[in-house]
Amino acid sequence: MLLMPDIMDNVHRYFATTVGLVTTKGKHGPNVMAAEWTMQVSYEPMLIAIFIHESPTYWNIEETKVFGVNIASDDQAELVNIAGGYSGTEIEKLAIPGTFATYKAKKIDVPMVKECALAAECKVTAIQKMGDHIMVVGEAISAKFDEKKFPLIYTRGNYRKISRSKISSGRKIVRVTPEQMSQFKKMSAGQFVFKAAVAVIKDGNKILLQKSGGQWVLPMVLVSKGADYKNTLNQHLHSIGVSASVGSIKGIARMVLKSGREELRANFIMFDSTVSLFKEDYDRAAWFAKPPKNMLLKSLL
Repeated sequence: MLLMPDIMDNVHRYFATTVGLVTTKGKHGPNVMAAEWTMQVSYEPMLIAIFIHESPTYWNIEETKVFGVNIASDDQAELVNIAGGYSGTEIEKLAIPGTFATYKAKKIDVPMVKECALAAECKVTAIQKMGDHIMVVGEAISAKFDEKKFPLIYTRGNYRKISRSKISSGRKIVRVTPEQMSQFKKMSAGQFVFKAAVAVIKDGNKILLQKSGGQWVLPMVLVSKGADYKNTLNQHLHSIGVSASVGSIKGIARMVLKSGREELRANFIMFDSTVSLFKEDYDRAAWFAKPPKNMLLKSLL
């Protein structure tokens, strides 16, 4: 049975996008158009996709295999309206006096728009028809940004500004000792966020702790991207002499670990676990009826 789409009217207006002023130059003359669907699709190499229709912009790209992406700043709404309100078959938009201030690109023969939040010079790597648009993907061979500029946002049929105030990450700030910070940074192996699996193992009123950086903490291990958290934690527990069954997720603790001016973002996924065999070893792990005072331990418990 063929399922018919169940899509509310105007649902597309509830996406939020930046606006790319796409610049080209070719047989159809120098041109600029507004492309709401302009986005980065790869870090390395840096690939940028634009979604356009058959137009002077597309014809120039098809001919020259290069284009400019100028992410409009929030004080360029008028430029965006002009670039999007007329076709290059109607007027030469870049020639309107006192409107588009441009400069010559470094590596491609394309005009670039001044005062944008970001500017990238791209060479085409792929062109493909996608639904009712044509997707053009370009590799950025030169790119720069203006940290004083904020990108223009289009949503719900209007251009809007991003709030200058940051949204709280919701992370709890936890003070750790310099020794702990050194240990966690060593364990993180350069990861932007320290992501660990943590075992919460209790026996009556006692809890099993592991020694780390001179402090007692819950047994934990850094988990590599893509690795299974339960398996990684099981292997770690065995490495410190604990035979245990890792159970269900107990919770997640998101923190910013701080020591002096140093800080490290950390996510701890905690698992309820049950010990089947353990010989107490105060060099690695031990049972505690009364956990030692430790800000990290207190935050996790």
